[in-house]
Amino acid sequence: MRRLLCAFVGMASLTAAFVVGFPTPANSAAPSVTATLVRTSNLYQLVPPVPDSSGIVYLLDRDRLLVSDSEVEEMSIWAGVNIWELDRNGGKTDTGSVKSFSNEPTGLGFDPGTGRLFISDDVVRRVFVVLPGADGRYGTDDDGRSSFDTRAFGNTDPEDIAFDTATGDLFTSDGGGKELYRISPGNNGIFDGVPPTGDDTVSHFDVGQYGVVDAEGLGYDPYRDTLLVGDRGTDILYEVTAGGSLVRTIDISGPNPHSVSDVTVAPSTVESGTIDLFVVQRGVDNNGHPNENDGKMFEFSVGSSQPQNQAPVVSAGPDQSVIFPAGANLSGSVSDDGLPNPPGTTTAQWTKVSGPGIVNFADPASPSTSATFSDPGTYVLRLTGSDSALMNSDDVTVTSSSGGSQVLDVAVGSSSDDAEDPVGLKVRLDSDLDIVDADVNQTIGLRFTGISVPAGATIVNASVQFRTKDITTGPVSLTIQGQASDDPGTFTIAIGNVSSRPRTTASVGWVPPAWPTVGVAGPDQRTPDLSSLIQEIVSRPGWSSGNALVLIVTGTGTRTAKSFDIGSPPVLHLEYTI
Repeated sequence: MRRLLCAFVGMASLTAAFVVGFPTPANSAAPSVTATLVRTSNLYQLVPPVPDSSGIVYLLDRDRLLVSDSEVEEMSIWAGVNIWELDRNGGKTDTGSVKSFSNEPTGLGFDPGTGRLFISDDVVRRVFVVLPGADGRYGTDDDGRSSFDTRAFGNTDPEDIAFDTATGDLFTSDGGGKELYRISPGNNGIFDGVPPTGDDTVSHFDVGQYGVVDAEGLGYDPYRDTLLVGDRGTDILYEVTAGGSLVRTIDISGPNPHSVSDVTVAPSTVESGTIDLFVVQRGVDNNGHPNENDGKMFEFSVGSSQPQNQAPVVSAGPDQSVIFPAGANLSGSVSDDGLPNPPGTTTAQWTKVSGPGIVNFADPASPSTSATFSDPGTYVLRLTGSDSALMNSDDVTVTSSSGGSQVLDVAVGSSSDDAEDPVGLKVRLDSDLDIVDADVNQTIGLRFTGISVPAGATIVNASVQFRTKDITTGPVSLTIQGQASDDPGTFTIAIGNVSSRPRTTASVGWVPPAWPTVGVAGPDQRTPDLSSLIQEIVSRPGWSSGNALVLIVTGTGTRTAKSFDIGSPPVLHLEYTI
């Protein structure tokens, strides 16, 4: 999927190979302003309460604030919840829990273009990347997840995280070190850490020079294209550029927030068309006061924080294949900041970029619609969003196949559809696939949904394409079978949930060559022809078009592939005749 940005961005990307320091900006005098308190929300009065509100971020696509608590699981009032979704007035709209992977969700960041939630954890010293599952909620069992270690590039106290919508980079604060680290994704487009784990690049600069005592809070202001550093020690917000220069300081000590934890920007609750600061505090530390409950959220107005218009965020949805003359269901989305106002509205428009025939859109002005094609072939379709001043577009490729063999490519579609079944342990739904792990020779399960192969079809070719996650070069011997079921369900974390499933009589052996390079998806990462076992599944009496199918991999040795959780799921390729 190719993304086109039609807004001006005045920042150059970084080209550091690993971790470098920015030139220290001159500590020249910067203006200081005093914020005006607009509203105080007593988060400790929510049910369940928020005693130590540590992270906050604005979810643009749903006009909600998300707040995390990094200490509540240590307290007697723990109720199985450590993230809260709130309206901007402080009212609870939803809750969730990320305790299964993070007891200390100290900071939050958000990418409105992809829906990725970033969580910093200063105990395990990792940043977690979370995608909501089918329920669209954060902190539930169907979330997709990956992570990377901040210690690999020198940040040993990752108190907070912020996503820069102008460049697509992440910033994380080192609280005790008084540093900000800028993380840029590599060629694979995902955040997976610095080499050898991933291909991210990192730069950093010092904010202690400006008087920051404890850089605990960090937020990104997309309207001013600046970063806001919340200092737990001084009740001051330090506004800096992405390059490390001090823009101004903002005094928020009026209501005595005490132990500022995080900051974000969002539309004002009292003045239309303006942007305010939303700050959370932890208050008294529960280490010395185990029964404290005093989390709060403050809304501040800063006179000069008038918003600047940003281009709409547009997604045309995933690439797909259909069988001619069937149409394609397009799942696009357009979100915007409501500026300029007037008109305060956003329009959407589908158009054909290329393809051999005519494309008819059921509703070309709706991001979610359907398209039909006059002729088979490969089409590129474009969704454009406009706020009357700026535009943004995204493309999707639809392959409409006809004649001879029909072609179908289906990727693993959720976090629970690729799984590792360790011997005698709970099934793991990890961010990578160890096929099959030389130490334990585990069983791997891959589930593909919506297989539009009609009953009675003949499978003429089939394979699964993986993408290399880690370098693995030792000897490997694998066996691939299918699950002998008409429409198998997704994997659970129960012990043996993959290995106990009934299997096809047909099986295919695979001895993959070495995988010496990360990020490659080529012939060496592709299975042999699996048509015999796929045929056995689609020939079952209960098979019908649209069912799911499961492949099960066993053997010895290790090849490590990427999974759904980090954006490169295995893809099943089918060719069949009717």
